[in-house]
This record gives sequence, C-alpha cells and structure tokens, in this order.
Amino acid sequence: MNGNEGTMRELPAEIRPYEKAMALGADKLSDAELLAVLIKTGTRKKKALETAQEMLARYGGLRRMAEQSIARLSETQGIGSVKALTLKCAFELGTRVSREHRIARVQISGVGDLVEMYRAEMNSPKELFRVVMFDIRSRIIKDELVSMGTSDRAPVDPKEVFLPALEHRAATIAVMHNHPAGDPSPSREDFETTARLYRAGQLLGIKLVDHLVFGGNTYYSFFEHGDMLKLAYPEEQDNSGERYRN
Repeated sequence: MNGNEGTMRELPAEIRPYEKAMALGADKLSDAELLAVLIKTGTRKKKALETAQEMLARYGGLRRMAEQSIARLSETQGIGSVKALTLKCAFELGTRVSREHRIARVQISGVGDLVEMYRAEMNSPKELFRVVMFDIRSRIIKDELVSMGTSDRAPVDPKEVFLPALEHRAATIAVMHNHPAGDPSPSREDFETTARLYRAGQLLGIKLVDHLVFGGNTYYSFFEHGDMLKLAYPEEQDNSGERYRN
C-alpha cells in the first residue's frame, strides 16, 4: 500500500480532498472534491464532500450550478451566504480565465465573428455594457465589462470605456450591450451614446468601429446599418467600401 493512500484513508473524510490535492494536484480531484475544498466544512450530519455531491446532483452539474444566485445556492443545508459567495467567486474566476483564453489575440474579420463570440454571454436578464479592445491588426487584446444595469438600462461613462483601452494600448474598440426585453432595435439614447463614444475616440486616437445591441436571438450592428460611417462622414450616406477594420 502506498504510504500516502494509507494516510488519506485514515484522515477524516472532510479533509481528504485537501490531502489528495496536495499530493497529486488539484487537477486530479473530482468535481465534488473540488467543491468540498471550497466548502471547507460540513454539518453535524453531512461532511463537506457529501454536501458537494448533493449540490451537484441537485443542479445537474457545475454549469447549471454556476448559473444559480447566492440566495439559491444558500438553500442547500450547510451552505450559508459566505460559502455561497465563495462558490460564486470561484465560478466567476473560471469564467474569466476561459474568456481570456478564448479571446486572446483572436483576429476579427467582421461583425459575425463578434456576434458568435459574445451572443451567449450577452444574453442576460440584466443590461450589460462591454468594451472589446483590438490591436492594429484587428486582433482582440482584451474585453471588459463596463457597467451592469438592473433591468433595461446600463449607464455608460466614456471614461470607463476608454481608460482600459488606453491602458492596453488599443488601436480600436467595439462596444456592445443587450436589451433584456428582447428587441435589439437601438433607442435614441443608444444612438446618442454611440455618437458620444465616437467623438471621444476621435480625441483620444482610438476609433470606435461598432456598437452591437443584442436582444432575443438577434442583434443590431451600427456598423452594418451604416451608422458608424454616418458618424465619420456626416455628409455622406454611402457605406460602400467601408471595412470593419482599423
């Protein structure tokens, strides 16, 4: 018998995931064991590992579990608000790592590329406003959530849009937000926001190439509808020849 295995079998069930992770690495842990490490302690009737197994069974896996609110996670016996918050933060870190890996230096050739990359992410009951930053070759450098509204509106401060763009030395940016009600048609405020951001970008030397509005299963692109060209050349309406590039 391996010495480490004997030691693990003698340890209380609650801390075996710790021992296993230290000896073999976190990648060797099951989903339930990873959750048990985050949960840390169980109850008088259930160990942390048992609580983790119960949660996975209840929600049908990690993906559905990650979608739950702190209040919903707290409904499980032994999971208070602090533990639920710990789990939510862990899920959010995983989401951010995955996003960074997915977007790192991906070259964007058109509106469709951005739509496919962000459609699922922008399908939210809250209005989200995100900025995507590109280098001179139209490759994504970084994206950042600028604001989150409670229902049908996300206030946007141009400084919050362009500060990260300046920090990451972006050549161009695209912004996007969603309409939780389902209709992606831009409002008057959306047009005003786009114009304000475009003018700010002109002053800073960072071109705004598009503003995408997601709603339901479709979207509205200011670029595709010629609105970006109208901002660049107010006296000209023909958008032929305009490229979705720098």
